[in-house]
Amino acid sequence: MNKVLRAVLAGLAGIVLVAVIVVLVLGWKSPRDQYLQVEARAVPIPTDAAAIERGRYFAHAIGVCGVCHGDDLAGQNMSDSMIWGYVFTPNLTPGQGGIGRDYEPLDWVRAIRHGVDRNGRAFAFMPVDHYYHITDEDLGDIIAYLQHLPPVDNAGGDIRLGIIPRAIINSGVIGDLVRPELMDHNAPRPEPAASRGEYLALIGGCDFCHGPTLQGGQGPEPGAPPGPDITGTGRLAHWALGDFAAVMAAGALPDGRTINPMFMPWKGYRNLSGEDLQVLFDYLRSLPEARSGSRQG
Repeated sequence: MNKVLRAVLAGLAGIVLVAVIVVLVLGWKSPRDQYLQVEARAVPIPTDAAAIERGRYFAHAIGVCGVCHGDDLAGQNMSDSMIWGYVFTPNLTPGQGGIGRDYEPLDWVRAIRHGVDRNGRAFAFMPVDHYYHITDEDLGDIIAYLQHLPPVDNAGGDIRLGIIPRAIINSGVIGDLVRPELMDHNAPRPEPAASRGEYLALIGGCDFCHGPTLQGGQGPEPGAPPGPDITGTGRLAHWALGDFAAVMAAGALPDGRTINPMFMPWKGYRNLSGEDLQVLFDYLRSLPEARSGSRQG
């Protein structure tokens, strides 16, 4: 009898699970089907070589755009399976199939700061909750760099998500990372970060996996390990700057293990300058006392 009861309960649990997934999937409205009225505010776009170089550094080392868009920012295939779906990130260059062919400065502001294209269509997987905090000066430098990208022909494709990611997204676990419509796009610009180190941690999205206090969290990706405490109360209390630099440059932990770049984008962060590594390390080790709470908006 117990075996029969267990089998019945297991069957009921399976039915409930399937029903939940069906509801989540059928009730899902793709973030790519959302059109938002966003009043983007223009920022000054410099033209000098120094600004373009600053934009290149910010895009690749701090914003780690290449992790999703490829080292040349021409887009890349992130997934192509029945379960997970087809995900090809946009080509940012002015080459064939690239949005850089006809994007104006204000279009770039909408894309980077608000997560929508020039028509107001929401981008999926654009980390707008972090990029919204980029200063006007840095955003101008980034756009100046993007406007000078060499053309790369790569038509790629669009995003067609599979059953599992649709269920995850519709459950609200990932939040406004893939749903720019949940943001208040008319909110006042957030207060500047109290330090360069805090700014780097904020734009870099450390809290996405390590939690809002950076004292540990859980990334939303399926199979992602828990994000450890990276403050002065955690592993950084026992690390030297060289240990931190090795993690950021090659994912190499002091105990010999290597962090999976799928869950920790060290292949992007390895481009950080020595000075920025130092201020980021100092900031993280100073937590939780030094956190200014400027992450708002």
